[in-house]
Amino acid sequence: MSVVQVSSQAQRADSERLSTPKLGWTLDELARSLGVSVPFIRLEVKRGRLKAAHLGRRVVVLDTEVRRYLAQASSAQ
Repeated sequence: MSVVQVSSQAQRADSERLSTPKLGWTLDELARSLGVSVPFIRLEVKRGRLKAAHLGRRVVVLDTEVRRYLAQASSAQ
């Protein structure tokens, strides 16, 4: 397999991933996306401001919950 074929396959995989709606976020993904720390996200979960679920050892926040949290935070200002 040539480098060009691998590159085009990677591009197709990236475009499929981008077109598929994201259902959930890990705490690390969410923290990076929002520009905050993982401990801050954990604190918001502990305070009950952000709801999360455990999937095995991983903690996941549903995308709908992230949108609700952000809408509530922006309306509070």
